[in-house]
Amino acid sequence: MSDGRPRQPPTERGTSAHRPAAREPLSRERIVGAALRIIDNEGVDALSMRRIAATLGVQAMSLYNHVGGKEDVLDGVTEYITTDMQLPRWSGGRWEDGIRSVAYAFRRSSLRHPRACELVLTRQLSSPGALPTINCSLTVLLDHGFDEAAAVHALRLLIAFQVGSLLREFHSPCFKGEEESAVRERAAHLEDSGFPAVAKLASKLAVMDHEAEFTFGLELLINALRQFAPGQSEDAGASR
Repeated sequence: MSDGRPRQPPTERGTSAHRPAAREPLSRERIVGAALRIIDNEGVDALSMRRIAATLGVQAMSLYNHVGGKEDVLDGVTEYITTDMQLPRWSGGRWEDGIRSVAYAFRRSSLRHPRACELVLTRQLSSPGALPTINCSLTVLLDHGFDEAAAVHALRLLIAFQVGSLLREFHSPCFKGEEESAVRERAAHLEDSGFPAVAKLASKLAVMDHEAEFTFGLELLINALRQFAPGQSEDAGASR
């Protein structure tokens, strides 16, 4: 779990102004840090063992003394990002607030490394690095009366929503803050689509605010989950 401050990817140590510093020993942490920097700058497709080795100034074969290969490196990047999530320190209160805190922590961490975070969203989310996030969500639900089956269903539903909304955000344009002329041009195109419902809502469809869409979807899910929290209500979330 994070200490509340965003971690920085591992970087190469500087050298003394008076004499060269000894080369830092190669390690799994350095390899994963180099991989994350490559992905952040150029995307996953640019990553290769040779590219990591060149970034670190070593021979590619030396990497295999510390990692099993590219897939192992990608697992390391995934674990780094999930471990970086700033989870709330749950101490009671309304379960709705607990779920919101976890959901926004997941979103913030994802947006810090948008190119790399797609790995987290499309790979196994039960890795050791992801378990604190899962445990925090389940604790919030169980402590407020959700039965075990409902808690697991709710967890998976929330994960599916977050993964889907973030992938959509990574792969679709953000229209928020655009020039009005671009919005008008897109709205005009939709109005002329020949589809009545699309034409009617053209001015709204022409604008996209991913943060607002995420908030709308999360609140909708929270509202639907209230029926599974015995003794809870929208206005009263007594701690157990």
